[in-house]
Order: sequence, then structure tokens, then C-alpha cells
Amino acid sequence: MSDDLFSKLFELFNQPGPVNWKLAAEVARHLTGEHQPVEPWAAEEFRDLTRLAEFNVERVSPFRVPTAADVLPLDQRGWAERNLEAYTALVEPFSASVADEGPAAALFGQMAPAIIGLQAGSLVGSLATWVVAGFDAGLPPDQTGALTVVVPNIEALQVPGVDASEIRLWVAANEVAFRTMCEIPWIHDHLAALVDALAEASRIDPTKLGGLMMGGTDPTEIERAIEEAGGIESLLGGEEAEAPRAELEAFFGAIGGCARLLARRALQDLSPNFDQITRHRDGVREMEAAPANPIGVGPVPPSITRAGEAFNQEVERRYGDDALSVLWSDPTRMPSAAELADPTAWAARVLIDGWL
Repeated sequence: MSDDLFSKLFELFNQPGPVNWKLAAEVARHLTGEHQPVEPWAAEEFRDLTRLAEFNVERVSPFRVPTAADVLPLDQRGWAERNLEAYTALVEPFSASVADEGPAAALFGQMAPAIIGLQAGSLVGSLATWVVAGFDAGLPPDQTGALTVVVPNIEALQVPGVDASEIRLWVAANEVAFRTMCEIPWIHDHLAALVDALAEASRIDPTKLGGLMMGGTDPTEIERAIEEAGGIESLLGGEEAEAPRAELEAFFGAIGGCARLLARRALQDLSPNFDQITRHRDGVREMEAAPANPIGVGPVPPSITRAGEAFNQEVERRYGDDALSVLWSDPTRMPSAAELADPTAWAARVLIDGWL
């Protein structure tokens, strides 16, 4: 191995900050491959569809609908590059999970940015290979800028008996509605608290590091040591992380479910096959479920989004047309993981606390 290669490796892994974004970019590029050409017509069509969706979501939404500064139809690699740092708040808190107390603290503290960079690149790179737009993963970005869609993935989404133009409108409306939910003022502060709770529960168990240290630098030995420790999930909190992960997932479900409800209403007269497209997309995702990230946050399962939509509908049924604006006015009114599937338990709590 040449000195030049060693210097390049050192430069790649020796990056400042809690997340090694250079390494993350390398991983994302590896997963998405080279750039693919996007047809010139896509830019104009998706821009028109987005403006149509914004107008119609505005008609049915109790929340302010942000106007996208631009609409960018991208390939998989382009989407990953554009959105790589959009989920910083979902990965950065986990850098402290890697640097734990004990004799290995210094070593793992140095490794933390690279490990979290690997996870960030793996998350965004893997998402880019299948999402049609950000809403598909159900993960709120740190901020909404240009609206981005993944054209090759949209073209691959073929629903029997449904015209491709209606599928593209379905994508635009769902993304606009999801961005609308993500712009509610308190969303990101509450999300940060939930992510911090999960990161705290996901700290490496120092008593299980001995096998990893004995493994040295041999990848086979390290892999064997991880398996003997019960898998990387066991190293990162195990059962202690299950409850905060469920609460975070329920919050994602509430956001994605309300967004889907708004998108359906927005396209009531424009997309007769909205539900058929939705069921097909959910079915494809459930059949090709991506593995959860061992560190950090992964895509939201469709079942959680469906539960979130049912919950938002039940709140409206109980409390009337203005109920969604009241529900989403305060983070304390968000359902817990248990309440997402049991609106009666949620209703009992919010009635005691004062609904209006």
C-alpha cells in the first residue's frame, strides 16, 4: 500500500466535527452509484405539479403551506448529495453514544465522527436508492429549502391501471403536505428532545467492549466479537433504547399520517386513484423493507404512518373540523406510542389536561 493511499485514508477519516461528513459523502456515493441523466421535461412538469399541489393543500390545510423556493428533479446520486446534511439533527446526537466511559473512551471518542459519518452516509445513500421524495422515508429534514424528487424512483413506481402523470401528482402532493407538517414551529424542538432521549438510551455498554478490543484490526475478528456480544444493537443500549425509539417513531407516524390525510383531501377531485397508489407504495415498501440503522434513526414503517393517519382522523371525528389545528398547536398533545393505536387513552389524557 502506498504512502499516498495512507495519506488519503488518514485525510478521509481525520475530519473535524461530531460527524465525518466527508466519509458520509463517500458512503452515499458508493450506495447510489454514478449520476443518471434526468429528462429535461421533468423540471418544468414537477414545478407545475408542485405549484398545483401547494394551491390545493393550502385549501384544505389548517397550517401554513410553505412555498418551495425551487423544485429539483434529481437522480439518486443527486438527491443524496443535495440531502446528505438535511438530517443532521437525526444523526449528530448519536456521536455521544459511541464515546462512552471506561478504558476505551478515548479510542471510541476518536472513532465517533467516522462511525456516525458512516451511519449518516448509509442512511441518506440507502434512502436515495428507493424514496420518491423525502416524505417517503417519513423523516423530517432540518429545514425545508428546494423541493427535491427522485425521478428514476418515481418512474419505477408503476401502479396497474394508473397513469404515470397521476403518480407524479401524488408524489408532489404528498411531499408538499409533508413539508407543511415539518414547518409547524415547535416540530423541530420536540423532535430534538425525542432524538436526544434515544441517543442517551443508545450509549455503548462498556462492559461489552472487551471482545471488540481483543479483535484488533482484523475485520473477521471484529465481526465475530460483535456477534458474540449480541449484535451491534446490543452494544448500543439494547432494550433500553426500545421505549424512546417507539416514542420517536410514533411522533414520525403522527406527522406522516397527518400529511397523508392532507394530501388525500387536496387531491380529492384530481386523483381518483390516490388510495390505490398509496396502498401499492406501502405494499412495495413492506416487501422491500430496508434494515433499521443500528445507530440513529431509520425510515418510518408504512404501518406507523397508517396508524398516524387513523389517529388524526379520529381526533377530527371526536372534536370537529378545527381539531387538527388544536392538536398540532402544542407538543404535549402529541400521542404517545401507546396512544397512537388507542385514541381513547389519548382522549382521556388530553381531556384531563384541558383540550381547548
